[in-house]
Amino acid sequence: MRLTHLNALRALEATLRHGSFTAAADELGITPAAVGQRVRALENYLGKALFDRSGINILPADEARRVEATLTNGFTTIASALEQLKLDGANKRIALTLPASFAENWFTPLISDFYQQHEEVDLRLDASNRDVDLLTGEFDFAIRYGRPAEGPIQEIDLFGDFILPVCSPEFATTHRLTTKTRSLKDVPLIHLLGRTGDPDWLSFEDWGKKYEFDPSYLTQGVSYSRISSGLRSAITGQGLVLCGLTEAYNEIVAGRLVMPFGSQLRHQTSYRYRLLWVEGKEMTSLQNHFIDWLLEKVSDFRRNLKNLIEANSE
Repeated sequence: MRLTHLNALRALEATLRHGSFTAAADELGITPAAVGQRVRALENYLGKALFDRSGINILPADEARRVEATLTNGFTTIASALEQLKLDGANKRIALTLPASFAENWFTPLISDFYQQHEEVDLRLDASNRDVDLLTGEFDFAIRYGRPAEGPIQEIDLFGDFILPVCSPEFATTHRLTTKTRSLKDVPLIHLLGRTGDPDWLSFEDWGKKYEFDPSYLTQGVSYSRISSGLRSAITGQGLVLCGLTEAYNEIVAGRLVMPFGSQLRHQTSYRYRLLWVEGKEMTSLQNHFIDWLLEKVSDFRRNLKNLIEANSE
């Protein structure tokens, strides 16, 4: 099917319905002159006048009147089809904003499982540390690390976090790091800057003080503003990094990182990871499945993390 002059037909339909080029232009978002030009182009194509322009007002020709209802019904059907397509797309959409480090180190390794269960999903991830206002409707969900949410927001507590130093197995062996170590002399440290606003997040100096390490050797080393860079540096044997256990978990399980001092020197944070959405939001079936899937993964993680901590304690 070949259909031409759609813009001209739209201008004709709006003009017939409103009775003037000016009113049609207001609806279409163009100038009255542009409406007139589109109608004139259609008239030239058909080889006949569709309006009588001899008087002050334009008057539709009989032929134009005969197709008015057909045109209106046709464009109404097209608009309905477009809305249906938009609705179908919305039903498949899951838009999620979450912290960049959490996305890279915890969430992303899991998401392929959800794709396998729901191949139709249109998943949109905003992996950043910006504080998105969920009330704008840009995102369906947020995962945030912080205090309980305020305002008309519904939340599910996922899990908290622990801070502890990790490094590669080779690095721990080279620098003779064990559960009895209490001095980091000559040990390259990796510091993560601007990590979080959590009042219970510790620097190397704070952590060392809590666990009675020699305070003279807690500031040396390199600093990174990106958590992923600090973790990568530790994995490649460049130093000992103090980070969240949630972020290091997969690398520890894979054997690329270890807890050289054991899990007993972990410090619990006060902030927690939470899943948020606007209170009263009408969920699609797919979005409800996403919540159920995420909570299942969270349950597995909590259990596995507990086992990991127990396995690395004295």
